[in-house]
Amino acid sequence: MSRFLIYPLPNEISAGLKETMRDQFGNEPKLEQAQSRRSICRRCLRRFNPGERRLLFKYRPFQKEGLFAEAGPIYIHESDCRPETEILSGYPNEFRELPLLLRAYTRDDGQVDSKLIKDGDAETVIDTFFADPEVSYLHLRDGESGCYYARIERADNEVFAKGSTE
Repeated sequence: MSRFLIYPLPNEISAGLKETMRDQFGNEPKLEQAQSRRSICRRCLRRFNPGERRLLFKYRPFQKEGLFAEAGPIYIHESDCRPETEILSGYPNEFRELPLLLRAYTRDDGQVDSKLIKDGDAETVIDTFFADPEVSYLHLRDGESGCYYARIERADNEVFAKGSTE
């Protein structure tokens, strides 16, 4: 089994949004209340509880424009939140019951493949993707809407620049 690291939304992005109340495209975020535990905060990588206040905004998890550099809606807690650690070294158990998708990308942000995580067994899909030397990193995404959740890299990958969310 490969070792991998999961990177939540960087603090600079969430703090900047809360300070300016503008996303990277100049849009004002929308304040909502979670209706269920179906969604994940991209900053702390914890599921929202019903009634929790969250900010919805547009985000592009790539540094440069490109064919696969789509932007889409993501949520963060309205209040300050922090992940247990800035980099997770294992797949969170509370994600296992959610319909999630992994997309594999090359170093140049080209999409290689995508697969739904079945029965919560993310590690098998991650291992399969990282066995391909063309795959540089993965995106964890919602399995129904395709919305971005987090970036996953090999634990030994030194290409990832601190704070980058390519």
